[in-house]
Amino acid sequence: MKWFVFVLFMTTEPGAPNAYLFTTPNFNSQQECAMAVVSPQMTPIWVTKLAQEFGTPPPIRTISCITEETIKKIDNMSVHSEGTST
Repeated sequence: MKWFVFVLFMTTEPGAPNAYLFTTPNFNSQQECAMAVVSPQMTPIWVTKLAQEFGTPPPIRTISCITEETIKKIDNMSVHSEGTST
């Protein structure tokens, strides 16, 4: 099973990005992923990619390691919630 780094942003603005999924690098275990998240050698990779994607990204709320299965569940929830309001 592959593991990926998932960043959740703090945002209150409608339409503002609220999350980012790093598809590369990916990891073979949750422990390997978690170690990469806190690794000083990896920090420039995360920061550079977020800057490329967003310029100045919103403040980060949390960084997690998630599986391919979790990504599929998030995608399914997103598809089913489009066009609905809460």
